Amino acid sequence: MSRVIGQARQQYKKALTVELGGLMFFFLLLCLWQWKSAVSFGLGFLSAFLPFAVFVLIVFFRKAAYSTGMSAFYRGEAIKFGLTVICIIACFKLFATMNFIVFFMGYFVALILNNLLPVLIGKKIKS
Repeated sequence: MSRVIGQARQQYKKALTVELGGLMFFFLLLCLWQWKSAVSFGLGFLSAFLPFAVFVLIVFFRKAAYSTGMSAFYRGEAIKFGLTVICIIACFKLFATMNFIVFFMGYFVALILNNLLPVLIGKKIKS
């Protein structure tokens, strides 16, 4: 079992790194076009990325004694959901000039990358 968890750790570590690089690329690309849209996209991206990163840390990178069984997974999902809600509310309250369409574009891009990158990296490692 520890071998499987070790592989999952490697996959998620690479996935988080690639996703953070994608955020920087899209943010810099949007900065050239329009600053407010870049901030909205970045905040939307971070609203999905940060809770996912916390979830990965809770499930895969805690001590084995605390993260055994499905309880760590459910605890991580609950924390991820709560952090997502807090991040979105904070972004909407603190940034009055938010472009909501671009914000949710960044949010959905991050959600897609959260789900696809670990799978694609896992296939690349196996082949």
